[in-house]
Amino acid sequence: MALYAAETWTYKKEDIQRLEAFEMWVWRRMEKISWQDMKTNEGVLQLVQEKRSLMDVIWRRKKHWIGHILRGESLLK
Repeated sequence: MALYAAETWTYKKEDIQRLEAFEMWVWRRMEKISWQDMKTNEGVLQLVQEKRSLMDVIWRRKKHWIGHILRGESLLK
């Protein structure tokens, strides 16, 4: 749901920061880590053995979407 139509969004710096904050919120919720535990984002990512990837997924989807548009296989033609 967080990535619905993300290929078509325009991104400002504050939008990217909010998406990254959302990603960290999700990791903290999944691991049941409270903000009062005073764990850094890097510490949480090391705990789950992951790296931030939400923006990477969005950029990858955006590249594929632009490829479809440029090939002319879309309804925008």
